[in-house]
Amino acid sequence: MARSVRDIFQSICAAGWRRRYAVCIPFALMPFVGLGASFLAPAVYESKMTVLVQEPARMNPFLNDLAIGTNVKERMPALTALLRSEHVLVRVLMDLGQIKEDTDPRTRGRLIGELGRAITVQLTGSELVELRVRARQGYGLGKKLEAISNRFIERLLSPERGAVASSESFLDEQLKRRRLDLEKAESALAEFRRWNSDKLPALYNANVQRLAVLTQKLEEKTMELSTADTLFEDLRQRLAGTNPVIGRLEESIVQATSELAALRARYTDEHSDVVAMDRRLTRLHEERQAILAASAQFGEMDIDRLWNMAASATTGADKNTNSVPLLISQMQRLQEAQARRTTLRQDAQQIEKLIHSMQDTIAEFGPIEQQQRRLERSVDVARELHDSIAKRGEMAKLTGALGRYETPERIKIIDAPSDPTSPVTPGRFLFVLGAAFAGLIMGGGLATALELLDSTVRRASVIASIANLPVVASISRIQPPDAPARQQKSGQSPAKPLLQAADSPLCQA
Repeated sequence: MARSVRDIFQSICAAGWRRRYAVCIPFALMPFVGLGASFLAPAVYESKMTVLVQEPARMNPFLNDLAIGTNVKERMPALTALLRSEHVLVRVLMDLGQIKEDTDPRTRGRLIGELGRAITVQLTGSELVELRVRARQGYGLGKKLEAISNRFIERLLSPERGAVASSESFLDEQLKRRRLDLEKAESALAEFRRWNSDKLPALYNANVQRLAVLTQKLEEKTMELSTADTLFEDLRQRLAGTNPVIGRLEESIVQATSELAALRARYTDEHSDVVAMDRRLTRLHEERQAILAASAQFGEMDIDRLWNMAASATTGADKNTNSVPLLISQMQRLQEAQARRTTLRQDAQQIEKLIHSMQDTIAEFGPIEQQQRRLERSVDVARELHDSIAKRGEMAKLTGALGRYETPERIKIIDAPSDPTSPVTPGRFLFVLGAAFAGLIMGGGLATALELLDSTVRRASVIASIANLPVVASISRIQPPDAPARQQKSGQSPAKPLLQAADSPLCQA
């Protein structure tokens, strides 16, 4: 059966009235307990300081690229955990002289735990950091907070300083390696160019033009050699015709012919002198034809023989003959033609060798150009890496110098730590007020617990909900005969019925 809000409110008020003593007694007693606790509570002293972490370089548009942000807001949880770590707290206690290397581990652990619980770090905004430390004594608390702040600032700036220092060291090492790589690549390229100085791609067009010139020159020399061969053959044939033997045969033939004509004028053809002279003339003609036929195979030995013959003719008795000067002039012309032919043939052979060498050189341009481009790419990559690392190294050094320069401006102490003069524990009024509020909560909880544990049925609606039947009638409380007198004597009003009509229309009727 659903209950109305009014019914629930009445039930709560009735329960509160019934358990009024359970509520009021703790509420009345707890303020005295709080007052006593205020006298017994130990005094707590607190020292605080405020640190401004700013980044002036990031505000400057000219130095924005060189500045390294501290990112205090993102790093604050990690900085807080690191500040409370044993590693940092041991250093703080050693700076304060409270522990040493040989301090007992238990004492060290106790002091580290107390100091870790006493430290509070709070970030206000994005640049203001507040450090607090609490202790039972106020003396020396400012010095302790100063030691803690020094370690905090060191941890705050250590990533930046460490990153810059490690970057400089790493970049210097890499720069040395890249410089060696660049020198090796340049040396390999220079050695390659030295060994292939005449086959470099830059000389390709010049070599092609030179090959064309040599080819044209070879054609010219070939034509000149052909002309020289023809001239030499002609001179040799002519020289063969100027043989002194043939000349003498010609003279003999002429003389024989004239004698034969004279004999025929005096004698008949059957005369023995005529027949003998005719045979002699025929023999001279045959010898002449034989010598002319042999002159077709005119060689070097014949030329030498003719030179000897000409020399002997000039020194002999017939040096005044007309054939000797002609023979000598033709021999000289033949020697000149032979010398020219030999020179042209040697020139043509040399040009052919140059052409073959040039063709081989041009044929090697492809692999050499590929190798050169590979070496040039290696040099370009090595130079680019070297220049990039060198630039980064200079930037790292400049960033480090900027960080060291702006350190005094980056960390500023707004409120310096000092020893507190008064404790920060709450006053007696706060103890009493807190105890009263705690007593009220305790009394309410106690009354609620007692009401929930009490199984007494006090309302007709509860009986109706349990029995799932409507209430027909209610019976007033039966009191003893002397109850009214006692109530009047005590000043109480007459008792009301325990049960009243509730949900049934019949009861109301």
